[in-house]
This record gives sequence, structure tokens and C-alpha cells, in this order.
Amino acid sequence: MVCAYTRELMSTSTEPSHPSDALKAQASEAVRKVSDTLNEQANVLRDTAAGVRYNTQDFIENNPWQSVAIAAGVGFLVGIIIARR
Repeated sequence: MVCAYTRELMSTSTEPSHPSDALKAQASEAVRKVSDTLNEQANVLRDTAAGVRYNTQDFIENNPWQSVAIAAGVGFLVGIIIARR
């Protein structure tokens, strides 16, 4: 929705003939910058999550019993916390 609005604003004349046109141009540039930043951050987050997933899977495959013990311990602690409420 924001991208469509930005494209619509950018498709208007490039030379501002009215002060509101200049404001539209500034707003569309700001939206473009924010969109670019968010896309970059999403890519970084996606790469980080993939790395964490790979490392977790590798740990579980190499240490299955330790993984079971950790899962049991976390389940036990969650059970104690829920029982106290």
C-alpha cells in the first residue's frame, strides 16, 4: 500500500510547481529510504535466523541426548513456573 502510494507520488511531474509537490517529493523520498532500510534489515535478520537454525540443527544432530536433557530441563522449569501461578 505504501509502495503503491509512493510510486503514484513519484509518477507525478519531477519539477514541483506547487509547494505541496515539493512536500510530496520529500515524503516519497523518505518513504523510499525507510523501505530500503527495512528491506536491508529484513535480509540481515533472515540470514541470522538461517545461521541460528543451522547451528541448532547441527548441535541437536551431534548431541542428541544432551538436547533431550536440555529440553526436559526447560520443560520442567516451565512446568514449575506455570504451577506457581
